[in-house]
Amino acid sequence: MSGVTAFGLSADVVQDTMPSTFDFEERGTTVPFTTPELTYCRLRRGSRGSLEVLVNGFSGGRCTYVFPWASIPKVVQLTLHDKALHAEISYSGASTPDKIRMAAYRVARTGLGGPELIDQAKKSLERETTEKLASSFFLMLWVIEATGVSTDRAALALININSRQGRAVVRQAFRRLGEDIGITPEACYQRILELSEIIQPIGFEIEGQRGRLRDFLHRLSHFRDEVVRADSGGTMRTLAEVVQLTMRIGNAILTDVDRNIANVVRFITEWDIRLTSTRQSVERLSWLLDGWGQICDLWDGTDADKTIGRHERITEIMRIIPVVPRSESQTRMHVEPTDFYRRQNRIVLRNEDWRTGQLDREMSARLSKLQTRKQT
Repeated sequence: MSGVTAFGLSADVVQDTMPSTFDFEERGTTVPFTTPELTYCRLRRGSRGSLEVLVNGFSGGRCTYVFPWASIPKVVQLTLHDKALHAEISYSGASTPDKIRMAAYRVARTGLGGPELIDQAKKSLERETTEKLASSFFLMLWVIEATGVSTDRAALALININSRQGRAVVRQAFRRLGEDIGITPEACYQRILELSEIIQPIGFEIEGQRGRLRDFLHRLSHFRDEVVRADSGGTMRTLAEVVQLTMRIGNAILTDVDRNIANVVRFITEWDIRLTSTRQSVERLSWLLDGWGQICDLWDGTDADKTIGRHERITEIMRIIPVVPRSESQTRMHVEPTDFYRRQNRIVLRNEDWRTGQLDREMSARLSKLQTRKQT
């Protein structure tokens, strides 16, 4: 089905159903625009390979419109930041959560989004660099222990791998590992560095050493607990169920990855198969959690913005909640995804006419302000 916007441009309209082949790529990834009309839009690659954007409730409607990505500057009056972000994504062809995140960092550092976004991007990039170094450090300690160079965990915890003694221990460990599996010590070392880069977003289940995605799963757990405590009807229970399903899948992915890398010698030995599996798992987790940061920010913003009640916030959240694709769920949900979509479209938002679905522009501006505070 197609529709014509107020700007005279045609756009496809997504019906209130979800096909059985629905997956993360079709759901799309969130883009941190600051323009109110695009606050919770999603970007995906269309069937012909071109980029397209899904805009919920565009121009006061209740459907989701699908626009060609290139047409967005003609459809909406973008902020300077969003013009730069649109150009950056167009140039790089980014269409995954990780690539969109890096594109957003690059644009934020230009200052077009203000000092707050600059600071956020700087801190996020510094954290990712630290996480990568920490991942390589722990993997090297595992190699040292697995090869028998040192099995004293207390001593390993204090080792400085950058000191002369520490470098000697590392060289000895990789020499033994190379001899055992039939490759050079240098190749072993490079594999550890590559693995550390891949698992950097998840890190380790150690206090202070959790990566960005693992840490966010903990935040999502707290959000779930608050939703359960605030249970005030079917809508809240549905939200809690979707959060629980997301957490269940996410924790299962982490468990598999942790188990896979725990035997680091076997991982390095069976390198190609295990590396591919681990990379796919981390990417899948990134897709799974995409968009939930916005949900948690909205929920947390309820206490800060006293003009909005908890019920009104929930209705706003339910309209943009990231539904888990059926292909990703190994267990049956109490609410089928198709029924969930229909329930989403029956929700009437604060200051919205239930007959026309006309949105309050002031509310859109408020949501945009929350969006600029934090990025997932």
